[in-house]
Amino acid sequence: MNRKLGRMSLLVLVVINVSALLTFAYNRWVREPGRRPAPAPSLMRELCLSGPQKKCIEDFRCAFDAETRGILARIQEKRVALVEEMKKTAPDEAVIVRLIEEIGGLQAEIQKKAVANLLKEKEVLTDEQKAKFFRLFQDHVCPREEGADGAAAARRGGCPQDQSHQSLYGRNTI
Repeated sequence: MNRKLGRMSLLVLVVINVSALLTFAYNRWVREPGRRPAPAPSLMRELCLSGPQKKCIEDFRCAFDAETRGILARIQEKRVALVEEMKKTAPDEAVIVRLIEEIGGLQAEIQKKAVANLLKEKEVLTDEQKAKFFRLFQDHVCPREEGADGAAAARRGGCPQDQSHQSLYGRNTI
């Protein structure tokens, strides 16, 4: 019984930590409430987006926000229910597992929509911008240790007329 409770506690803590990290990441790279979403300034600088490209990507991000707003609200409801169940003197393990699975399913739904949105954004980019876009995306989702082979420094091309991007690039702000 004690071992089972320990495993369940560990599982719940892992889920809560992952959820918190995903929430932090979402809030960091998506618009502030009440403002129209825009491509991250460092991304626009890195890709040297034209006016029409910026507008198109803003429209895609706005549509993505509208699509995911309801899902995020449902995730929050599930998290509240999870915490309420965990507060109980004798929490129901089946309910906790079901809530965790539901939260994971909703997060997977958002990830699928995010990938579909990135594929739409890709279509408005030139071939050179696409290459840089996916290099930046890969560095964001699969960061490598900088300085190991000097490749990270070589990837910092950016827009020739804007050298300020290099200080931002090290912070992985896409």
